Amino acid sequence: MFKSPIEWLIEALKDLIQNFADAAFKWLKIYLLKPTSLKGGYLEDVNDWVLGIAIGLMSVLLAYNMLKYLFQNISGNSSRSGQEIMVRTFFGVALASGAPFIMTDVLLKINNAYCKALLSQGVDVEKFSKLILNPSTANLAITFAAFTMAVCYLVLAIQYIIRQAELCVLFVGAPLAGISIVNEDMNIWPIWWREVVAVVFTQAFQLTILYIILNQVGNAKDLNGYIMAIGLTIVLITGPKYLRTFIYSTGAGKSMVGAAQGAGKMAIYKYAASKVAKVPVKAA
Repeated sequence: MFKSPIEWLIEALKDLIQNFADAAFKWLKIYLLKPTSLKGGYLEDVNDWVLGIAIGLMSVLLAYNMLKYLFQNISGNSSRSGQEIMVRTFFGVALASGAPFIMTDVLLKINNAYCKALLSQGVDVEKFSKLILNPSTANLAITFAAFTMAVCYLVLAIQYIIRQAELCVLFVGAPLAGISIVNEDMNIWPIWWREVVAVVFTQAFQLTILYIILNQVGNAKDLNGYIMAIGLTIVLITGPKYLRTFIYSTGAGKSMVGAAQGAGKMAIYKYAASKVAKVPVKAA
């Protein structure tokens, strides 16, 4: 039977919707709709290597800062005391060893606990795939709206693959970020911390928005419902940008690190001591 151009276009869009949705839901089911995990022997191995590098870098930074302090003290322009340098060095070693612990055993656990609570409310692939995979076959506008949503969810899936890679990079680089507080001129710890907070809690933030989408839109059957769903999905995709902006523009990141350090101070020190003990020390 001869098909009109509209019918042909609808069928083509439905085929694209199915392919895009299959790819998107596969990755979203792995990364968005499950608690975040960084379990993997290779990551811990690489982190141990970087910790060894950080401990070695600590001695270089300590020597540099002590020499800088001596020369500035002679000229009367010293802005730091020797005690401050030693304290920051000790604290830098503790952070270098404990930062991975803070990230995986404090922040990720808080994020995962919140996400599990939301997921238990029925947020799953089947529930929000109905918005995309069951558009009206006779309405080009609704079919195109469903296609737009499929594209949005594919973008969201790619965003979560990138998030997983960012978490791995932040985890591996944690010791270097921690040891950098020894040197006031190259201290990247505040940047690392804010990035960790933003990336880790992106999942909790976006799952909350997704929960709102499912409750506000439900099973959209008309064009207005799909337009609302598309608008909320765009907010879902751009949410991490606003979360990062909020953390960088307010004292939220600084307050959270203070709370984390206060709550887990002794555990971090014990963890740091066990990690440092494993680092081989070369004889001079």
